[in-house]
Amino acid sequence: MPSKGADFSLVVFGCAVLATLAVAFLGRRDAKGVTSAALADQRLNRWLVGLSAGATANSGFVVTAAVGLGYSFGAHWLLLPLAWLLGDILFWWVFPNRINAAGRAVRATTMTDLIVDGMSPRPQMWLKRTIALVIVVCLGGYVSAQWIAGQKFLEGAFDFGGVASLLTFAALIVIYTAIGGFRGSVYADTLQAIVRLIGTAIAMIAVVVIASRTPATFWKNIEAAGPEFLHLAPGGLLLALPFVLGFAAASLGFGLGQPQMVTRYLAGANPEETRSAWWIYNGFVQSTWIAMTVFGMALRGVMPALLDPEKGLVLFHRSNTGPIITGIIVADIFATIAAASNSLLVAMAQTVSRDLFSRSDDNRRSAQESVLLTAVLGGGTMIVSLNLNSTVANLALSSVSLMGAGLAPAMLIRLLQWRHTDTSLIAAVIVGTCTAVLWQYFGWSGIMNEAAPGIVMALLANYALTRYQPVR
Repeated sequence: MPSKGADFSLVVFGCAVLATLAVAFLGRRDAKGVTSAALADQRLNRWLVGLSAGATANSGFVVTAAVGLGYSFGAHWLLLPLAWLLGDILFWWVFPNRINAAGRAVRATTMTDLIVDGMSPRPQMWLKRTIALVIVVCLGGYVSAQWIAGQKFLEGAFDFGGVASLLTFAALIVIYTAIGGFRGSVYADTLQAIVRLIGTAIAMIAVVVIASRTPATFWKNIEAAGPEFLHLAPGGLLLALPFVLGFAAASLGFGLGQPQMVTRYLAGANPEETRSAWWIYNGFVQSTWIAMTVFGMALRGVMPALLDPEKGLVLFHRSNTGPIITGIIVADIFATIAAASNSLLVAMAQTVSRDLFSRSDDNRRSAQESVLLTAVLGGGTMIVSLNLNSTVANLALSSVSLMGAGLAPAMLIRLLQWRHTDTSLIAAVIVGTCTAVLWQYFGWSGIMNEAAPGIVMALLANYALTRYQPVR
């Protein structure tokens, strides 16, 4: 790209950063009218719930990993968003309104409040801290995946060095997270969701136009990718079934077990308004995720020799479109990765301040310490990401699945009011997490995502313990 074009893209990136900071500041200002820490008092409408949750769910995965998976493996990885949709349909049919209603009843400030409500003091303390540790470790991995995605974005967009890219991106996100807090995060996510829709449409049109200029070369490159590249289920439907069921379970676990998602549902204006966001959320997530996987497949026909396909979106635009379009895509990629990074940091900070180190003066002191806490968490995960040798896809999927296996069963038990005891809830969290870790360790995740066996074993542990203990 000419230097003038690169300069223009950098200007657009700067404008995107300033717009994000401005929206985060607006969220912080509006939050002054909320006098309680209970998330129900945020009273988000369906658009804020749906778009902020969708932008958070998308994360850097959709603009890096989804593109890379489509580029490297083809149509088979379209099964991932479709399997995810099965879990999302079940989740939205049953749970968001229940989460909102339950959160209102207990005046929840975090997801953990829903799970531990009504427990005896000592078991409650142990479970809160166990859940907090699972969240911090797993979200730490998930945030690290976002830093790596941001690093790939800045490297591809502006040819920054690897460490400089990671430090720059992480610092920007930490700053605007500290400025905005929870409501600022929701506002920024909503803005970034709109940018993502525009960027998705532009990217799809651009790759079709470029491919149509040399159709013979395009199809020759696609054929060179292998005979199974365009097959949805290369090994047959029977072999694809465990893949689909595993990721459907991961999707259910994602909705129930991710605090950055659950807090959006807790903050809905009422149960009915929260549930009505289902079509906004699913329409946004599926359209952008499927589109980026298809974009990666098409990119294989246009640029068949990429060394790092996860940088494909920005590299394609640098090579094939003008500075205006490239600038818009740069803003889009930043917005997408920033939305999830910001939400994850807010969720981690809430968990650490309210669940891991809870105090009687949390409301006052957590506000005073939010900037420092966010900086510490951001810096810690940034250091972790510098020492990781993993793709965004592997790191994001493993972090999400482990947390879903550990926390979703406890949420299921509480929201559906299944028989349980204090001991059985603690056991469900521990058994679900350990099962998922062992499933990964033995390399079985390629057959079925570890969230499925983790959730099943956790629920079985709860059932077994309630048979031999009196139920409160």
